[in-house]
Amino acid sequence: MEHPTFFTKSMFGGLAAYLFERQMLLLVEPTKSGRWNWHGVLVCTDYQHQASIQAEFPSLTPHEVLKKWLFIDSAHEDFESTMEAVAKHVAGNDQRFGVIPKSPKQFRPGGRKA
Repeated sequence: MEHPTFFTKSMFGGLAAYLFERQMLLLVEPTKSGRWNWHGVLVCTDYQHQASIQAEFPSLTPHEVLKKWLFIDSAHEDFESTMEAVAKHVAGNDQRFGVIPKSPKQFRPGGRKA
């Protein structure tokens, strides 16, 4: 993606994607230590937006641990179509998607331009 606000950063053993100064997505896979066995994408959002996002994307469900974020497993039959549509909303700056990082220190240092 070519956008001046886009960058990625390691987080929870996965790769967080930031756009428009918000953390939008977290791509995760099972940890080598076995701490968790998640394999898919966490869609960052606030509780207040979950219902409207799930109405549009029923394959997204609250994550079992990070409950305010929605999740889709990479093995889900609707994974590709769901994530393609979510990506369009994220790229279009849909305000339901993304969370503002809590600390400015989480923002950009150590991040990578894609």
